Amino acid sequence: MTKAPVRGTTTSGLALAAAVAQRFHMEGQTKVDIARDLGISRFKVARLLTDAADAGLVQIRVLVPPSVDGELGEALRTRFGLRAAYVVRAEGDSVPARRRAVAQFTAGLLEETVLPEDVVGLAWGRTVSQLVAALSAPLRTRFVQLAGALPRPDVEGSAVDLVRRAAEATGSGAATFYAPLAVPDAATADSLRSQPEIAHALAELDTLTRAVVSVGAWRQGESTALDALDAGTGARLARAGVVAEVTGVLVGADGGEVAGLADRVIGVTGEQLRRAGDVVAMSCGEVAARAPATAAVLRSGLVTTLVTHTELAREVLRLP
Repeated sequence: MTKAPVRGTTTSGLALAAAVAQRFHMEGQTKVDIARDLGISRFKVARLLTDAADAGLVQIRVLVPPSVDGELGEALRTRFGLRAAYVVRAEGDSVPARRRAVAQFTAGLLEETVLPEDVVGLAWGRTVSQLVAALSAPLRTRFVQLAGALPRPDVEGSAVDLVRRAAEATGSGAATFYAPLAVPDAATADSLRSQPEIAHALAELDTLTRAVVSVGAWRQGESTALDALDAGTGARLARAGVVAEVTGVLVGADGGEVAGLADRVIGVTGEQLRRAGDVVAMSCGEVAARAPATAAVLRSGLVTTLVTHTELAREVLRLP
């Protein structure tokens, strides 16, 4: 809607303001160039640009690519207080299609935002594996393994392999270690953490500036951490309120961390993730399980950016 003319501005003045705005916003001319071409001062150009905006002659419209749902992303960002939320439209309704879309988008996001001075933590899992396969830009940064892992037939490569492949694909450095995600008791975990190679890699987690993780739902096949535990321990933690996990950090429905596994995990802590500059969470998979898990993680403060797909985004926003 066009605003009423600015008080004290003539029709001729508004026409001049529109001409200046056209040159500045549409043609990319500088204020100095406009002033020279029109024979006026650059201060007059600045005032005319203000007049054009105040009169409603300049209307800015931001469009997002058709493969991204900007409205859903903005709704998620606002509701959970995120730095950013991106909702991709997958080409297909299957879980693999959604996972591929989320992974490829996140790979592109990293290539656009990561700086050489960054220290980027990488989680381990199916979506991260596809993300790594999509990386190709020369980032020349440093990738750090966030946690240990157990081999799974549906994940191509170990946690060490994924970090090294990411480094090789982008001309970057890598900090890795060989260890499982979780061990049977705290004593075993302490012993592993004290080994020089593991201790050196874990120390780098204090320097994280960025990280990429996946949201795991506390259900068999939907969580790397749960799949690494015996059934009794998994059930006990569920009774304690766990609904989600992020690279071994357990989260309740209200977003609070749930104790019970931290002393047995070989990897990043919740506090280290919160200190990192930007933690991107990828969430995809079976919608009924992932929606409450995703909402819990977004409430936790562990992550700052979300990448997900339309079906899951809608379900998360339906939750109370």
